[in-house]
Amino acid sequence: MRWQAQVGESALKVGFIGLGSMGAPIARRLARSGFTVIGSDNSPQMLATFDEPGTTTTTDPLETARQSELLGLCVRTDEQLESVVDGGKLFEALGEGGVVILHSTVSPELARKLAAQAKEYGVGFVDVGVSGGGPAAIEGQLSLFVGAEDADLEKARPWLEAIGKKLTHLGPVGRGQEGKLLNNLISIANYGMSAAIVDVAVGMGFDRDTIIEALQAGSAQSFALRVAPGMVRPREGLGATGSIMGLHDLLKKDVDHCRDLPVADQVSLDALLASCDAMLARLRRVAAETA
Repeated sequence: MRWQAQVGESALKVGFIGLGSMGAPIARRLARSGFTVIGSDNSPQMLATFDEPGTTTTTDPLETARQSELLGLCVRTDEQLESVVDGGKLFEALGEGGVVILHSTVSPELARKLAAQAKEYGVGFVDVGVSGGGPAAIEGQLSLFVGAEDADLEKARPWLEAIGKKLTHLGPVGRGQEGKLLNNLISIANYGMSAAIVDVAVGMGFDRDTIIEALQAGSAQSFALRVAPGMVRPREGLGATGSIMGLHDLLKKDVDHCRDLPVADQVSLDALLASCDAMLARLRRVAAETA
């Protein structure tokens, strides 16, 4: 039976910083699972759209930490994460015995650095890469790549069981990030190959939609083939180019982190990165065509 937070006065108090496309669904899921949730974001628009019943919001991450026993972080970049932590002030506000749960995809080395810093304040740190997207988060069906000490993982387990269908403890802090980066590496590489094969087919004179439908009916079928061709279609309307480059920059961030993975087989990594780079180049091309 799936764990659910006890409702009422003894409900676990949790904070969540970063109410974007993944953070907000996770925070909503926690609230619907019985946690007392305070959400925080520096964007008034994100705060306004986070309208989950029974939750409260603030623009102040330190206030969020002070009101929490468990504190989730889901900001976009390494720089944003370091800014929120603010040299340890966030951990100090959370207080001894609290646990930070990191859902951002960032450098594994940064995750390890922040975990060591948190420990100085008596704060636990759990590194949790998530996969599945917003709809899966709302349904508690995320796949979780976890790096943590056993004691911290047990404190965070109610949270993780509320949002995830599959929890894999991969080792200490940093391993969750590495597992998520491997997941993203193969995903982006597959996007690159799928976009490329459709371009090859169109160049041979095939109708784009017809060849995609045909390939999806055979052994080439995949999630990447279903979604990647749509990612590289020219778009119309205000801000269309920006949305393409926003996707490009998000993927590039993860690809760049993958370049630094401590691998023994550099040839295999380079092959994957080549396909990822092809996807990034394809996005830049469609952005130019859309402009």
